[in-house]
Amino acid sequence: MIYVLELPEDQAPRAWFAYDTDDLARKLDGCDAGELLARGRCRVFGDESAALAAFERADDPAWQGAGWRARLALREQLIALEVLADDL
Repeated sequence: MIYVLELPEDQAPRAWFAYDTDDLARKLDGCDAGELLARGRCRVFGDESAALAAFERADDPAWQGAGWRARLALREQLIALEVLADDL
């Protein structure tokens, strides 16, 4: 799976996934995520290991300040897909 974290400027961050590169291309074609990706407002993680490593990197500048919302969105997606345990 490919994990995507959208970081729109005027809305809450949103995390979602694509099954493979073809599915990702379909989902990015003509939707808001494609525009966000083009503007650098979208992070794409090639697999669950990359997404989990990004989430666990607490000192990532993207998570600082209001970025905690983006980290939370990624966390919720990882929990929903059972990549991360919800043990809090």
